[in-house]
Amino acid sequence: MNYFEMILLNQLRASNLEMKITGFDSDGFQKAVQEEGKRRLDMIAGIVYEAEDFLSDTEKVESIKKLFQNEF
Repeated sequence: MNYFEMILLNQLRASNLEMKITGFDSDGFQKAVQEEGKRRLDMIAGIVYEAEDFLSDTEKVESIKKLFQNEF
């Protein structure tokens, strides 16, 4: 890490910088994050409850892990 990156990191940690993004809709962003959270919870519920007859608990955990690994 160079000197400039260290200064920037320290400023970010101390909250001495303010960033403005033009055209950013915080309400729209918040709604999108909430919808994504709901979508993920629905997918997890599907794995846990709908697949309970043919998947073991270990297989369910692995399925949920893969769900998040594939998306990031």
